[in-house]
Amino acid sequence: MTALSPVHDSALLAGRILDAFRSGDLPGLEFELQRDRSAPPDLPPDTAERWELLDAVAGQMHATLQRLRRRSISGFEGAEVHLRLLRHLAERPSGAQ
Repeated sequence: MTALSPVHDSALLAGRILDAFRSGDLPGLEFELQRDRSAPPDLPPDTAERWELLDAVAGQMHATLQRLRRRSISGFEGAEVHLRLLRHLAERPSGAQ
C-alpha cells in the first residue's frame, strides 16, 4: 500500500468533513472537526498553505457548531464559504499522485 502524500492527507481530511456535513451527521462532523490537523514538518509552501487553510476552516466550523449547540445562533454561519473552501481543499492538485 502506498502512503498518501501530505497533500492527499489534507484532501482526505477535507473530504471527510464535507461528507459528514452533507450527511447531517452532527456527531461525525464534530469528530472530523476535532481531528488533529497538524501539518507534517518540512512541507513545501503551497502544501503547508493547504494544511493551514484546512485548519482555519475546520476551526471556524467547529466554533460555529458549538454556538449552534448553545443556541446562540440560528444557522450555520459562513456555511457556503466553508463548503466552497472544503471542496477546493478536497480536490487533488494537478500533478499529485
